[in-house]
Formats: sequence, structure tokens, C-alpha cells
Amino acid sequence: MITHRRIQWRRDPAGAAYRTMRSFPAGPAHATVLLAGPGSVSAVDGDGRDDRLLDALTRRLVADGAQVLQCDMPARDPRTPSTAADQRARADRLSQLLYAHGHMMRGPLTLLGFSLGGQALLRLLEGGTPRRADRVVLVGTVVEEDSFLTSRFTSLDLVYGSLDLVGYVADADDDSLPPAVFDPGMYGDWSASRLIGRRSFEVGVHVLEGLGHTLQPCGPGSVPRADPVPALTALVGGTG
Repeated sequence: MITHRRIQWRRDPAGAAYRTMRSFPAGPAHATVLLAGPGSVSAVDGDGRDDRLLDALTRRLVADGAQVLQCDMPARDPRTPSTAADQRARADRLSQLLYAHGHMMRGPLTLLGFSLGGQALLRLLEGGTPRRADRVVLVGTVVEEDSFLTSRFTSLDLVYGSLDLVGYVADADDDSLPPAVFDPGMYGDWSASRLIGRRSFEVGVHVLEGLGHTLQPCGPGSVPRADPVPALTALVGGTG
């Protein structure tokens, strides 16, 4: 199926120009997916590994009958940890993306975010934007503190690569504790327990074998690896 795209230019509150993109099938779309990429992706037409994964996922979703909404994100230094300001900047653009396409929403609405994009979506949901969605899928998103989500939705899925290890070190004033490293089998359940809603919703935790933080293959070549595109498409659901 041919993927059609429409690109528009907008400006954020600081005056920076950026693009929004709607990818859609030739016929009527049966669902809408808001796709928020990780911090490594700042433009919708980049050529890194994460960009190529998002492009493959977009094409698969459109082939299944969905329209996919994306936008450029502010560039950031990938060598430094993300900040609350990074999350706010992305959340603001995603909010505007939803608002600008509100009249074009079709079928179930799914919010799908990777890493920093997932954190930005959590910030939106805490503030009640959008008021209602059908599904939320967060990839590589670790929830370290209670997150009270005021938007209404029925299901939220947390997706991790099995080789996405998270390390913690003790406070600088306390050198008695050694560093600790956790795999998603442990911190996935912790993250799920910290998600609190005004209304009840189902939370699922999924671990994809042989993949890293943004679901890229990593580790020895002999490690069995899941294909993230059909796995994520199945979680989005309702696009056919």
C-alpha cells in the first residue's frame, strides 16, 4: 500500500519553526496513531537507526489502515540525560499536533511514544491531554515516581527490550552501597505500579527479546531477537 504524506510548517511558543506530518492510506483511515519518537530523533525524515524503525512502523500502521501523526522535535545533545524541560518542549508540540488534527481524527486513537517521547506523553496524560484516547503504548519508558494520569483511556502497555538494563548508583555522600543494575523484568513491574489513573485502566508489561532501549538489536549475534514492528502493531490494534 502506498503511504501518502502531508507536511505542514508551524512555530512553537518560542518562535522556532518545525514540521508536522500526517501519513495516511489512499482510502479512509480507520484509526489514528500519534507517534512520538525518542530523544535521538529530532526530524521526521532523519536517517538514524531509530528514524528507520519509526519509518518502518509508520508504513506498517498505514498499510493496516491507520493515519499516523508525527512532528519534528527540538534537537538535544544525546550525550546528556533528558530533563523536565526536554519533556515539556516535546509535550507542547505533541499537544499542538493533536489540536491541529482534531477535526481529522478517525477511529480509535492510540498514543505511541519511545523513550523521551514516552515521557512527554506521560506529561500530556497527567495534564489531561487528550481528554480521551483508546490505547497508550510506551516504549523504553521507566516510571520512577507515581504518575497520576487524568486523561481517560482503557489500556496502557509498557514495552521494553530485554537487554535494556537500567543502573542506579548510591547518593554521592553514601559510598557504602554498590551500584545496582536492573532488567525490565524487574523495573517494568515497578513502572506499572506507579501509574495511577482517575479512572481504572489495564496495564500490560511486554519484554521483547534481544533488543535494547529503543528496540534496536544489541548483544551477540546469536541472541534471539524479536521483530519490534509487528509486536508494536499488534499492541496498537484496531487499525485493520
